[in-house]
Amino acid sequence: MSYKRRLQKMILSRVVLFGCLGMLVVLFACHPANENEANLQQIRVVASIYPLADFVRNVGGDRVVVMTLLPPGASPHVFSPAPRDLAKISGARLFVKIGLGFEFWAEGFLPSETVGSLEVVDTSRGIRTLDGAVGQPNGGRIANPHLWLDPLRAMEQVGRIRDALIRIDPAHRMEYEKNTRAYLAQLQQLDREIRATVATFPKRLFVAIHPSWRYFARRYGLPEGGVIEKTPGKEPTPTELIRMVQRIRKAGGAVIVAEPQLNDKAARVLAAETGAVIVRMDPLGTPGDAERSTYLKLMRYNLSHLKRGYLTVVDFGGGAG
Repeated sequence: MSYKRRLQKMILSRVVLFGCLGMLVVLFACHPANENEANLQQIRVVASIYPLADFVRNVGGDRVVVMTLLPPGASPHVFSPAPRDLAKISGARLFVKIGLGFEFWAEGFLPSETVGSLEVVDTSRGIRTLDGAVGQPNGGRIANPHLWLDPLRAMEQVGRIRDALIRIDPAHRMEYEKNTRAYLAQLQQLDREIRATVATFPKRLFVAIHPSWRYFARRYGLPEGGVIEKTPGKEPTPTELIRMVQRIRKAGGAVIVAEPQLNDKAARVLAAETGAVIVRMDPLGTPGDAERSTYLKLMRYNLSHLKRGYLTVVDFGGGAG
């Protein structure tokens, strides 16, 4: 075979080889491009805590991609954001927060109101707090921020999220409204379940290690016996502890609610003095636990623990039921 024929054959084979490689490159490039295009069509949302992220998913459905700032197991009262948390905000279209000063730890790197393309949704806005005041925009008031632990107030927060998604994506208004109606119906069912269950509880005091559960207690008529640590980590004074012991003994018993994110030392001391029963109720949930991986599951998980505690305190004895 002549040199010319060999050269032509070599060139042809290389053309075929590079042609095949080129096709593979195009095929592999097209797949990520399609994924990126799909992701660009979704709304990137960052929520301060996991329950809010779950609200966003239920309202936004496939139209949203949601991330949570507060890591699982962390306490929002001592959380200090790392520089990597800034990356979660980068490119976000919506930041959803509780408000009422709850996200004090984000003040250094997050705007308090809508700036540029990032819209900030204060879900406490317009919601009445325990002291009778109404939540103001931009976290203007410092009040008990644990609104989401009352399912009826949570419904109002869901409405704020729906409105925000409609503002930035009006083309899918009907989808957001449909999703919201379906989710609100589930929250109403949750409220009915809690009412029916709590109605069976004996009239024992509801004592919380932290004010988180006061909205829940007030909504469902649980007799409040006080808060052990009004500020996380600040133990009660001896005088405060004595008064709480007397109150529990007079009532014939109590259920003390501890939280997995907080130290329960003071709760254990109080339980040892009074025979009160400690139950652990999680206000935040976690995607890694099937029992607490959604807001609805989380609240039913907490309700089952609370019910077990009230049944136990009856068995312990004490005052009248």
